Amino acid sequence: MATFNNILTRIDEAITRFNKKIPASQQSMLDSINEELRRLDLRDGNIKATVANLKIVASIKNKLMKLILTDDYMDEVKQFAQAFKDVSFLQQEYWQGIESKWKPRSILKEIRTQAIGDTVAKLTDAGIGVNIADNIAGILQTNITAGGSYKALENQLRESLTDTQRSDGLLTRYAKQISTDSINTYSRNYNQIVASDLGYEWFAYQGSEIKTSRPFCQSMVEERRYFHISEVPDLLAAKDMYYTDNIDGKRKKVPIYDKTGLPQGMIDGTDPANFFIRAGGYQCGHVIRGVSEFLVKTQSPETYNRVINSAKYKAWKKVNG
Repeated sequence: MATFNNILTRIDEAITRFNKKIPASQQSMLDSINEELRRLDLRDGNIKATVANLKIVASIKNKLMKLILTDDYMDEVKQFAQAFKDVSFLQQEYWQGIESKWKPRSILKEIRTQAIGDTVAKLTDAGIGVNIADNIAGILQTNITAGGSYKALENQLRESLTDTQRSDGLLTRYAKQISTDSINTYSRNYNQIVASDLGYEWFAYQGSEIKTSRPFCQSMVEERRYFHISEVPDLLAAKDMYYTDNIDGKRKKVPIYDKTGLPQGMIDGTDPANFFIRAGGYQCGHVIRGVSEFLVKTQSPETYNRVINSAKYKAWKKVNG
């Protein structure tokens, strides 16, 4: 029988493997662009605004697509897509171990098919073209039409395309976001459908903690662990939520982002319905797993008693039975 940790491990393995070779691809891109840039017409170290120079930009964009979408890269995309199927298998095995009478509905297969198709598109021609190649072409075109400094352009490209201690390169950021969000969102979708099928009201918020985990996620893992569906509106308002700051070690209140009115890092528009799919926001590696009331009552009696004696729980129960 698969454990839920098996699912989390498979997700982490898939993300790590896919992103492992991205820095090398970025360096190849930069080397190739620098080689092409030597063809530019210059005047006193500045780029001349000419038709010939703009045509070089077009040739660089076409070459970039070939540099990124190599056979090795496409094989990694294929392997990453396979991870969705592996997660499906582990999910099914786990949930049937919890509830033997539960059977996966056809919607789960359709969700997986759509998730894989959308992810592959974002990681290949469509997504790479718009988010990487077009972005770089825009940098080049702007510098050419403005007659910018050749040396400044080189520095700008190097900062955009290579990983540093301060930030990841353009392709690394994009690949991390798509790979992390796609497979975790799919897994959370699966969990939410099963929780609905089994009539779960209680949930566990779990996943691997990293140094860059959001305060909201830290608070959920460190201080909450289990929560009831009636608590979600308060969670989205970070009511009585605290976390331990990784920098100074102090316990602080989970901050709210003024523009969204949500805990920092959450996707704008997150509400009590889609929270179970979006969790902590972009690149959140946490999952929300439905659990039985008995499990919460036995493993976290303080949480259980606090919730069932709350006015919001009683109001929710009055409406939902």
